[in-house]
Amino acid sequence: MSILDTFFTNPPKLEQFFVRKLQLPSSGSFALSGARGSGKSALVIDYLSTLKHEFLYIDCQDPIFILEDIEDIELEYLIEEENIKTVVLDHYFEGFLDSLPKVEQLIVVSREPLDIGMPKFTLYPLDFEEFINFKKTTTIESTFSLYTKFGSLPRVAKSSNPALSSRELFFEKFDEQEGKVLLILALFQGKIATSHLIYKRAKEYFKISKDWLYKTIKLYEEEGLLIQIPTLEKGVGNKFFIYDFAFSKYLNKHEPFNTTFDSLVALALMKYKIEVKATITPLGYLNSEDKFYQIAPFYNENQSWQKAQRNFGFYTRNKIKTVTILTVNAHYNFRIKDTNFTALPFYEWVAGL
Repeated sequence: MSILDTFFTNPPKLEQFFVRKLQLPSSGSFALSGARGSGKSALVIDYLSTLKHEFLYIDCQDPIFILEDIEDIELEYLIEEENIKTVVLDHYFEGFLDSLPKVEQLIVVSREPLDIGMPKFTLYPLDFEEFINFKKTTTIESTFSLYTKFGSLPRVAKSSNPALSSRELFFEKFDEQEGKVLLILALFQGKIATSHLIYKRAKEYFKISKDWLYKTIKLYEEEGLLIQIPTLEKGVGNKFFIYDFAFSKYLNKHEPFNTTFDSLVALALMKYKIEVKATITPLGYLNSEDKFYQIAPFYNENQSWQKAQRNFGFYTRNKIKTVTILTVNAHYNFRIKDTNFTALPFYEWVAGL
């Protein structure tokens, strides 16, 4: 039996699947991309379970391909012989095949977006509303508490031990050199930095090539593993975030909760494509539409009012009319001159996005 026959007669199955917001098209070819661990394979395998016709799922990272190659003519023969309508190339990378198969529906799944002339979809890690399906609790506050601990990566979210699941993910998805870069980036979670500053820090721990590090940072951005938010002040660098706040906490045990909360907000803004610039004092994100998202997880109304008074020059200078103070569980509002301040728990704010 050839390797293709093995894939055809042993299609993948899921023991459990949690519905995601991204809806894949019911017909036609498409490409699906997303950072490693975001749940692409599970989404596609669940999609295949709904098909009423023959399909072929190929895992391009299966160890068998270290020893064997797929011949294009062999693939074309199987498609015709078995009347296969849909072919999935999961974990695809350029060069895996000499040419893409000609089939009624081709689905290509990869880490970074590929320019292969098909409609493109991107799967992001879990947002808070998706996480609710993974962890059933009696209150929204309890769910949010679990979200900060388990994070937005599906495998970790559905586990009972976030540290153990994060460890498995780290060693499965990243090789030694990639892991080193990720460990250094975790030290810069929620901090303003440049690639040069990251390189200088990395040199303190590892022997590493500057060119390779810069290239890896760029590749991590393209994949969605790393997010950089520009700062309001020019020339100081960008604010860095690894794609999952709980995974970052696993890699950097000294990360404070304020940084985790800041990451929650920043990643939500990026997922919903809200363009912002990061600020340090006050800590938050400035939107071009006279809106400011302020990070203050544990501030009460009096503390926020005092901080607003101290920083009012910032709000006036940037013509800010609306300040949303993002908290863990507090509600309050007040007004200073022409600026409205409204405090909301993160889970209420993100539902409105």
